[in-house]
Amino acid sequence: MKVAVILRKKYGKRAADQISKKFQVSSYRIPDELPEIIDDPEEIMLPDEIFDADIILSYALHPDVNYEIIRRAEGKNVRAVILPGGAKSGSRAQLKELGKKHGIRVIWEDVCCATPYIDDEAVSEFFAEFGLPEFDVIVEDGEIKDVRVKRAAICGSTYFVAESLKGLSIDDAPAKAGYFTQIYPCFASRGIDGKIHQAANIHKRQVEKAIDRAKGKYQE
Repeated sequence: MKVAVILRKKYGKRAADQISKKFQVSSYRIPDELPEIIDDPEEIMLPDEIFDADIILSYALHPDVNYEIIRRAEGKNVRAVILPGGAKSGSRAQLKELGKKHGIRVIWEDVCCATPYIDDEAVSEFFAEFGLPEFDVIVEDGEIKDVRVKRAAICGSTYFVAESLKGLSIDDAPAKAGYFTQIYPCFASRGIDGKIHQAANIHKRQVEKAIDRAKGKYQE
């Protein structure tokens, strides 16, 4: 599977590095400074090879750029366009409607660790590896002895959390998972209403589920 990553400013490189451990990745950097409104999105020179990928992950954080990516993906090899970054990437409803028009699955997320497994033959290989975190844990004497990442956030935070949990008590581990997510250099927004809290809660819940499975209490 081929994945193309659109980079802008500080965003996208970590995801490209993480994904390249599993799939073939190409990346393209667009200018850091862009006008708020781009009258002619075709002026953004996206190379044709980007559209040879199965999945495009766009950190353009610009509605007009993402519009052009989806429009140009029609009739190419692209099966899905992933747009992390929430409102900075554009209107969820409008971009998804645009995807339907051009026959492209559009996946819009506030945080990259919120995407569940997508059971679609065209993209399931990718989402078996990346999206909503999933852990397996080994518990002995009330302590986490080992952690295996079954599915990870594309930013790498899930692996950081997994390593940090080893040796913790099962009572402390879920809350610590949320804490470790927040101290990882995640680019989710901060502050009282920041999306980093959503990412933390996701990892916390997924660790709770892993512990319950290890104890034989959780049913999928």
